[in-house]
Amino acid sequence: MAGFFSVAQTAIILTLLSITLTGCIAEPQVHTNSTPFTASALTDTSVPGAVAPVTATSLATATAPSLPTTTPLPSPAVTASPRPSPTVLSATSRQQLFEEVWRTVDENYLYRDFRGLDWQMVRNEFEPQVAAIQTDAEFYTLLSNMVERLNDQHSRFLAPQAAEEEDVFSSGHEEQVGIGVIMVPATDGAMIQIVFPDSPADHAGLRPRDRIVAVDGAPYNTIGDIQGPEGSQVRLTIIRPEEETRDVVLTRRHVEGRIEPFARRLAGDIGYLRITTLWVNDMDQQVSSELETLVAQRPLKGLILDLRGNPGGWRNVLTGILSHFVRGNVGVFFDKHQETPMVIETSRNPDLRGVPLAALIDNRTASYAELLAGILQVETGAYVIGAPSSGNTETIYAYELMGGSRLWVAQEGFRLGNGVNLEGHGVQPDTLNNLDWTRFSEDNDPGILTALQALDNRPAVGGE
Repeated sequence: MAGFFSVAQTAIILTLLSITLTGCIAEPQVHTNSTPFTASALTDTSVPGAVAPVTATSLATATAPSLPTTTPLPSPAVTASPRPSPTVLSATSRQQLFEEVWRTVDENYLYRDFRGLDWQMVRNEFEPQVAAIQTDAEFYTLLSNMVERLNDQHSRFLAPQAAEEEDVFSSGHEEQVGIGVIMVPATDGAMIQIVFPDSPADHAGLRPRDRIVAVDGAPYNTIGDIQGPEGSQVRLTIIRPEEETRDVVLTRRHVEGRIEPFARRLAGDIGYLRITTLWVNDMDQQVSSELETLVAQRPLKGLILDLRGNPGGWRNVLTGILSHFVRGNVGVFFDKHQETPMVIETSRNPDLRGVPLAALIDNRTASYAELLAGILQVETGAYVIGAPSSGNTETIYAYELMGGSRLWVAQEGFRLGNGVNLEGHGVQPDTLNNLDWTRFSEDNDPGILTALQALDNRPAVGGE
């Protein structure tokens, strides 16, 4: 899996990332089907895809509207066992896989009524087309279209190539021939979210919040505009908040980096921690390290968690971050069969229970990032600032299928400790601020300024 993504591969994974992954690690489950399912919990390494029998990986993740993209997207610096090469499916295998996809949804989908969809009628529509399919690519498209009929913005089918690229992204490692940035879409191009140290972008003085609006004089359209051979040059038109537009010329080269949180101490001993995603499988450990550094000098009088634009991620990352701030039962996951409490059993160092918190959110804060903000709001009284979050919090499970493909099924919901289900509702801020924070410098960021004022007026609460 070493190497770089082509423009075509990037297009595939951009489609995935526009849906946005977030998630959790679930307890192993056994699924009874005509072809046996073997369940295993996904840890910090990828699970090899199965050829046969079908493997159901009990990995849950919620989804959201947007996820950071890279230029190009991450290449694998993954230590996990490699996924098997995609297999060419026989007509019999295609029929079997069709059956497994349909039945897995039928047995595990969160909503008993399929939200008004006649799932049996969907099968009747798509199954006759299987025999007429000529290529695996057409067959995978057929399966994807069938699952899309659920129209829940969560459930989806991934062809083997897309599943492999999805695994790579969760490693958090970035390897590219490019300028060394991670970007998110903006109305007038793309906003830089991360600049990797010692990269062409870093040496050119580019910073997070800079927006790339043109490439070689043409309006920015796609990530492919910035790609190119190693050693080639690219001219970028940059808009920095509160500054004049400028052009910079960068020479593309091989860059390695890592998606990391960012922390610093603000005035008044207030900490600031920006977490751009929970999808990187060790983000909780990275957050712990940043918090340790923040408190090493002297205690914090407050902490701002910036979750704006965060699409969510793994459940173990969510619980790992929460363990700095809360303990006990913080809500309940539920499916159509049972309820499972979410319990934070131990505190992780540094123990910040009792430290006044503020959380920054926007309409791109989604999934487990929403749960993070919502749980802290309910359980700790964290002051939430910004725009309502996306309300996209259903949990989905990944099923590893024959040939290396993958099926995600929405099969869990979540209620906060106060009984609120954020799905379709979102976290409601204590102070509503709809200003586009990306157009401000960090020093003049209205969300950060409001959080500083709120924390300055809030006394610390004693921990347990």
